Amino acid sequence: MEPFKPFPQCVDCLMDLARQAATQVAGEDGQFLAETGSIAREILIDAEKKGMTSPEAANRILREIKRRSGVSDPYAQFKAEEMAQGNRVLSQLERYVGDDLRSRMSLAVLGNSLDFFMDPDEALSHIPEQIQKGLSFFHDDVARLESFLSECPGLVLYLTDNAGEIYFDQPLYEYIRDRAARTVLVVKGGPSLNDVTRAEIKVSSLERRFSEVADTGTDGVGIDWEHVSKEFLDLVDQADLMLAKGMANFESLYPRDLPSPVFFLFKAKCRPIQDYLKAPPESYWALWYDGHSKGRYW
Repeated sequence: MEPFKPFPQCVDCLMDLARQAATQVAGEDGQFLAETGSIAREILIDAEKKGMTSPEAANRILREIKRRSGVSDPYAQFKAEEMAQGNRVLSQLERYVGDDLRSRMSLAVLGNSLDFFMDPDEALSHIPEQIQKGLSFFHDDVARLESFLSECPGLVLYLTDNAGEIYFDQPLYEYIRDRAARTVLVVKGGPSLNDVTRAEIKVSSLERRFSEVADTGTDGVGIDWEHVSKEFLDLVDQADLMLAKGMANFESLYPRDLPSPVFFLFKAKCRPIQDYLKAPPESYWALWYDGHSKGRYW
């Protein structure tokens, strides 16, 4: 399959992201909003010329807003609210989550309903009903993942997404941890939209629930290959599998040549991704991708 080409269909969403991030740091400061809007448009014109992905363009916009505002984490309060709500919702669901892979994967992908464009309460309100009714994946490679895990793999990387999702990820992470020799939770290396970082893991006292936590070495949305650390690349080279949550990870990993397979777990939230995958709106995906590269890629 050809790589996902985000322009021009993603421009409106990326401009909305710029306005929202600027509002997070400057409120209704009209001059700041106008300046950052102009900068975002210039970045997007350049990004289209250079064939960038949506996450790459978003990273340039967000870093410029942080640089100009002096605010290192525009979404700090948003993440705190999202995590508090995620924790509350999970406490209502635990009795419905079984010990099997499919049940835990369903919970994890429902957590992907969180979105920086939506209020956390609104985004999570439907989850209790959905988990009780059961969830169907439009693309369903759960059995393939289960077969892979039955062979006791060496290293599995669990690439996280939004901060509030981490509570929904925990049961699936534990399932994998109990079957792989080593399982590493990978968070962002710095503030990146509402994605989880080491700071959120530490503040929420979640460190003890994960046997090992690493980060990408950068604040980029998805996997920002241009800026990730050598330590992260070394983990990717050693991995037998990467499990990647969310659309930004999908956009930055698929269909890139990689030294290991990737299992994508996400909700197809936006029209361009739905069109690219020929997927129904709001469909859930459990997608195995082989990776293709047989040697060290970097």
